[in-house]
Amino acid sequence: MFQRLSETGNDVEKAYQQNWQGFETGFWETEVSVGRLRYPRSALFLNHWLIARTGEEVVAREVFDRFKRYADNEAGIPMYELLDQLNKAAGAYRDFITAASTLTGPISRLALFGYRTSVLESEVIKPLVLCLLETRDPKVPDHQVEKALDVVESWMVRRMLVRATTKNYNQVFAELVGLVRANRATAGGAIESYFASQSSPSRYWPDDIELREETETLQAYRRLRRGRLRMVLEAVEDYERGWKEGKSGLADERVARGKMAIEHIMPRKWQPNWPLEDPAGEAAREGIIHTLGNLTLLTKRLNSKVSNAQWLGTNGKREGLEQHDVLFLNRGVLRIGETVWTDEAIRSRTVTIAKVIVQIWPVPPNHRSEFARKRPSRQKRIDLSDLIAGGVLHAGMSLFPRHNQFAHRTVTLLSDGRIEVDGIPYLTPFNAASAIVGKRTNGWWFFLTDQAAKRSLRNVRRDYIEEMDVDAEDDEADDGDDDDV
Repeated sequence: MFQRLSETGNDVEKAYQQNWQGFETGFWETEVSVGRLRYPRSALFLNHWLIARTGEEVVAREVFDRFKRYADNEAGIPMYELLDQLNKAAGAYRDFITAASTLTGPISRLALFGYRTSVLESEVIKPLVLCLLETRDPKVPDHQVEKALDVVESWMVRRMLVRATTKNYNQVFAELVGLVRANRATAGGAIESYFASQSSPSRYWPDDIELREETETLQAYRRLRRGRLRMVLEAVEDYERGWKEGKSGLADERVARGKMAIEHIMPRKWQPNWPLEDPAGEAAREGIIHTLGNLTLLTKRLNSKVSNAQWLGTNGKREGLEQHDVLFLNRGVLRIGETVWTDEAIRSRTVTIAKVIVQIWPVPPNHRSEFARKRPSRQKRIDLSDLIAGGVLHAGMSLFPRHNQFAHRTVTLLSDGRIEVDGIPYLTPFNAASAIVGKRTNGWWFFLTDQAAKRSLRNVRRDYIEEMDVDAEDDEADDGDDDDV
């Protein structure tokens, strides 16, 4: 850019001061994770801006060449005008990210979309946002912007809940940009028609039947990342507060975002205080403990004694939840569990929440996806040896305890997937972490592969599962307490 400005006799220093200096600040230099890689936010913005301008999929290594071709041959305007447009787009980009990071108080539909898609860890939506907000082209009507956000959010959340693949999302959103550029007056409707017509595994829009079937049996606490699960429960809470069908809720106040603790109503350690009349029902109970009907949000975590206590009585679980009845989610639980919280209550509440989710993230009337996911007869357990074989980890690499007090311990990943701690090999992350800490510890969470980014073995495993479209077993069995990070 500055080479071209200099060649045409423009005041390069002035252009730098007005339109480029802002990129040399902490916000833009912050590194953002995209899969296994990290990029400065400014680099991601340039990538997203190019996609928004061209409607083409542009990978990181091609940004320079693609920008050069666009600026020299396609933009059709002088470089100083292009730089000014780039700066304005950067302002909109920054405002979007900043608003999405506001966790309390009023929030616009655009910012809420930003928050929820950030929880889905999806950078791919940002070129579409830039395209929708582009000011140099005919304005996309506000109601069409909102419709576009509703449709895209529904498509992404539904696919997340049925655990559909995220492959080809970059290509999908590049196509959506092209669609919006050609249909700005009807952008939301065009996007809705696009998704409603898709039938391939990487593009289809799950219908109500599939979504309800999945969410009614989903082991949500084990199969969904904590942030995603929390976001879904937040949306259910907002729905109960009156945020539905385009209407604002009570006092225009949504629940605080990203702050609540996730709690099991019937505890995971139910055996001491929640006995079964028929011991043969143990497997059935274990099958519902982690479903949506047994989960809620709390303003703060209960201590372990209350969390694992019996339902009624002093310091019982019901009394603990009563302290949080400011949330509609918990009012409903207390109403259902007036005297007892049963397995049947969990199943019933799960069905109710599934119905609400269908309403929060709707599809067009009579939509049928015409795509039945083929499920393998046997789910695969992904362990460290699989991650080594897949190339996302490598033998001999160092692992780092999450807590500084254990920083002196030497931890090495061995070629067979074992973890060596100070010369002693352990079979699993759980065994290795527990040996270091001196008590039961979730090793997938405890061991980091990147100290600066706080990237854990859990993060690596989950990214691998999503990228490879593996139908894996439930998350690591040595999970920590409720709402473990």
